[in-house]
Amino acid sequence: MLLRLVPGFRRAMDLSLVLDAEGIVHELRSVAEEKWALVVSDDDAARAEAALTAFERENPPAQRKRSTLLPLADGIVAGLVFGLSLLALHIWTGPESAGSTWFARGSAEAEKIVGGEWWRAITALTLHADAAHAAGNAALGGLLLAILARMFGAGVASWLVLLAGAAGTFLAAGLLQHSFVSVGASTAVFGALGALAAAQATDPGQRRRAWVPLGAGLALLGFLGTGKRADFAGHLCGFLAGVALGLLAARLPRWRNRAGQAALALAAAAVPVCAWWRAHS
Repeated sequence: MLLRLVPGFRRAMDLSLVLDAEGIVHELRSVAEEKWALVVSDDDAARAEAALTAFERENPPAQRKRSTLLPLADGIVAGLVFGLSLLALHIWTGPESAGSTWFARGSAEAEKIVGGEWWRAITALTLHADAAHAAGNAALGGLLLAILARMFGAGVASWLVLLAGAAGTFLAAGLLQHSFVSVGASTAVFGALGALAAAQATDPGQRRRAWVPLGAGLALLGFLGTGKRADFAGHLCGFLAGVALGLLAARLPRWRNRAGQAALALAAAAVPVCAWWRAHS
């Protein structure tokens, strides 16, 4: 007689041990993927049912936690828009050169930022020294934004990356005051890594994976910090800003309204536009 059809081997083994303790002869069969059947003789059915009912009353099966991840499509769209936008902006502004108006007005020069030109902390995120610089940030930044968008939504994730990049640039400029000139979305990319590490560290289901973005951030800091054009201070400050923002975002309830998230994402995209308008005014 089929007594129970149990999802999950661990739970099936628990019930089997209960029957063993009662001295009830039974059979545990695998009937499908992650499905196990407990079979007993008709003579033992009533006693086995009573034993399992008592056990289940005191030890109810653990409820599977509902996934908090948002649809995959939202993350993919957010990542693609980010990456393609960075590449399009690089084509529009061109590489770094002595006569470039874009770099003259938009680079993150610490002295000018501290002096009141706040927009440079944002415009600098959209400028890249060369095509390889832009392509690397577009690919890695798009991937990280896609992951964050699945966790928090495209709008919240966009603001996390933007604020981490701007805050990291502001912090580095404030610390160094003079010897700091930076361009590129790398500070925002490191911010995304920091936010991802913080979000996973606060989620019991993903806590074991939190070391992955943390390790990736430290490895990138070490690797990029050896380059001639390295912005070590900006990268580190962006990462730390991302950690702080990620911890804050992880405490907020998940907002699953797609229209609201889209509006937030558009608002985040408008910030660099406004910063460039200010830079050219």
